[in-house]
Amino acid sequence: MMSVQNVPMRITSLRKEAKRDPAAFAPKMHQRAGLGANFRGSCNCIILDMATDPACGTGGFLTESFKVLLNNYEKSGTLTSEAREFLSKKCFYGVDVRDENISRTRLNMFLVGDGHTHMYSDNSLKPTRQGKNILNKKYQYVITNPPYGSGTIKANTEAISTNRTEIAFICKVIDLLEIGGKACIITPDGVLENPSYKKLRQEILEKCEVYAIVSLPKFAFAPYTKEKTYALFIKKRSNTITKIQDKPVWMYIIDNDGLANSDKRFPTKLRNNRNGWMHDEISGWVSTDGIEMPGVLEKRWLTFDDSETKSNWIDEKGIVQTARKGGNIDIERIISDNYETLLPEYYLRPYSPHYISEEEFANELKKIDDEMRRVLSEIS
Repeated sequence: MMSVQNVPMRITSLRKEAKRDPAAFAPKMHQRAGLGANFRGSCNCIILDMATDPACGTGGFLTESFKVLLNNYEKSGTLTSEAREFLSKKCFYGVDVRDENISRTRLNMFLVGDGHTHMYSDNSLKPTRQGKNILNKKYQYVITNPPYGSGTIKANTEAISTNRTEIAFICKVIDLLEIGGKACIITPDGVLENPSYKKLRQEILEKCEVYAIVSLPKFAFAPYTKEKTYALFIKKRSNTITKIQDKPVWMYIIDNDGLANSDKRFPTKLRNNRNGWMHDEISGWVSTDGIEMPGVLEKRWLTFDDSETKSNWIDEKGIVQTARKGGNIDIERIISDNYETLLPEYYLRPYSPHYISEEEFANELKKIDDEMRRVLSEIS
């Protein structure tokens, strides 16, 4: 079955592309992380499923997904003429509001092996042009990194009333999925923790199974944006409100992606004595024995749990850090939270406040008062 383990890690090529076209970098960065192509298909038979990206930009998710599927078919010896026809003309669908993005998407899809047939310029939240027909279909997979911020179109949900674009797209993605269909949505932290969105999170848990949430590094998209983002993985259970899912949610925090956690984003290239990455949880590598090895995230996908013993890792400066990285969070724990928070850090690395005594507090106030008096005396 095709899964996150099969996603190729193309760091160098993506970094070069980021310099040429920053708009294309955001979705592809997550694609190489294995977060954008959560396909499940057989390497031993032809899979006739459709995938779409309703905010495709220049086609980062779509082109990488095409390459993953094509590569798996070739390796398994199942790339028949029927499979080739399906991949290039019936599998991938993309929509973006900007005409120039769609032109680039079609070119990018053509360059990776055709597959550029169904790319249209339209507003996915309110289609009126070419994208209207494909946005009325249901899909097995939706992979998208939608825009964030205040918009003009109200989100299609009864849970809350909002024009936030990221929420409107999440609702759109759920609508696009067929029952049993899966989606990966890159979303900002507010969707997962803002108290005002509690009812929205509850609605998602009632319509879908949230089976994984991956925390991405703060500087994942730097220098273009420092928005803290997450990869939200869902499986649609119903078109209407049902009971909240009973399965746990697997959460994971990516601390290191092989690049410096700053605006500079230079590669750290730290390796161990077997040639494995020490500051990169995403990329695969080739051992000193010449064996291809999967990345840390691939090996841990949906199974890793360090609840009994915290994890150790090396940061970009070569310093050992210790903290929880991932594990299953029981749904009872989530719904018992006052705001039904879905933030991985909230459960894996809860904030511990530092309390001080009344005497210490009084001393701090006196220091502030003395400093203010000193400054006032100097300027008077």
